[in-house]
Amino acid sequence: MKELNKLMTGILYVGQLGLDLIMPVILCMLLAWFLDSKFGFGLFVFLPALVIGIAAGVTNFKKFYRKMVMKDVKKRNPKETEIPRFSNHT
Repeated sequence: MKELNKLMTGILYVGQLGLDLIMPVILCMLLAWFLDSKFGFGLFVFLPALVIGIAAGVTNFKKFYRKMVMKDVKKRNPKETEIPRFSNHT
């Protein structure tokens, strides 16, 4: 049962990662299409929309990675590990 739970969690993570990467690109391209069709900005608006969408997808990927993959890494408490200094003669 634990293996099935790990498998389902992995599938969920892959699906979430795919949505996190592709949805900003799709939304930015839809916004560019709306601006082109409604206000007649022209096709040059699609390139900045694509760049912004890819940048937002990469940002979402970094947030996902930090939250899900790095959650097992324990943060170091500076009070627990005191670095010995040269002037500490105790």
